[in-house]
Amino acid sequence: DWPAFRPQRPPTRGRHTGWTCMALAVHHALHLTSIMKRHTSSVLLLLIASISPAFAETKSPIQERADRFLALANTGYQAVYRVNSEAQWNAVTDVTPEHDAAAEATGKAYAAFNGNAAIINESRELLTHQKELNEITVRQLKQLLLNAAEGPMTNPELVVRRVTAETKQASLMNGFEFKFNGQKITANEIDNKLEKSTDLAERKAVWEVSKEIGPALKPNLVTLRDLRNGVAKEMKYPDYFSLQVAAYGMTTDEMLKMLDDWMATLRPLYLQLHTWAKYKLAEKFHEPVPRKIPAHWTGNRWAQEWPGLVEAANIDKYFEGRKPEWIIKTAEQFYTGLGFSPLPQSFWEKSDLYPVPPDSKRKKNTHASCWHIDLENDIRSLQSIEPNSRW
Repeated sequence: DWPAFRPQRPPTRGRHTGWTCMALAVHHALHLTSIMKRHTSSVLLLLIASISPAFAETKSPIQERADRFLALANTGYQAVYRVNSEAQWNAVTDVTPEHDAAAEATGKAYAAFNGNAAIINESRELLTHQKELNEITVRQLKQLLLNAAEGPMTNPELVVRRVTAETKQASLMNGFEFKFNGQKITANEIDNKLEKSTDLAERKAVWEVSKEIGPALKPNLVTLRDLRNGVAKEMKYPDYFSLQVAAYGMTTDEMLKMLDDWMATLRPLYLQLHTWAKYKLAEKFHEPVPRKIPAHWTGNRWAQEWPGLVEAANIDKYFEGRKPEWIIKTAEQFYTGLGFSPLPQSFWEKSDLYPVPPDSKRKKNTHASCWHIDLENDIRSLQSIEPNSRW
């Protein structure tokens, strides 16, 4: 979500120098043709190739202005991004009031930089000269405006309220504890039961436990919805959805049409799969075939996957006796086997890869995610890996 960092290029030749080079090159080319008529084409091609960099490096004044602006904006962005990411990382891996406060403070600083009026105004002004700018410059300037729309300092009070609400919402989610029959149950334990249990009453109870986070999040989510729409409107978007869609270079109508077209194309296949799946699940649980598949019948909290519908190789036995570390190391070996570079040592030192011990008071977010902390080499992952085929 940031404009690509562009290192400064070496000084380029001026416009007059380029023309002088061309004149001299053409003079020499004409002289050479009188001596080497057989090789005229080859000589000219080589000369054209040699003088073309002079033109490629010649920039318009507006392009040079944009380059200077982006060099400054990108450097500043990377700095505040790193500080904010580090604070957000601490807040999701160790949920405490202190870490929440730090995340809120850096979130405000991050918004203050991205939404600065000077960045907004200069980006808009440069974009009025798009024909004089190269494509990557135009894309970066547009991205700066998208970043600004998340926290436009044209209305700092609104932005502060939004950052505060975002921090509160994240803290509620990061520290939420699921309870089953009055006892704490982890997200991994919920997934294991939905994957393996054949007791429909237990499955339904567990599935409902997985949704208990909804009522806890709803009140502040309504507040957050209004604040997100508010910041989007500050930058002339009708709502927050339109702002999110703009990141894809599309309008709301274009996005909705694309999604409707996908749904229309996939519907015949989906109906067939849905019909087949509900018959297989009814057979598995010895129940009448339902019109709609009950959510707790599928083996995934969000129905993202529908495991267990067909007989397949049971590979869980290959994970018996393995340590969680083996899972992530084997995953890395798969990619290095394809020619990718190994993960940096900092990944292993700074990532949070395994479940919190049962006797620990620390709370962390239970959703797996990958983080690019500094937009350079500091890559981390938040997971709760256990040695089974799902992980």
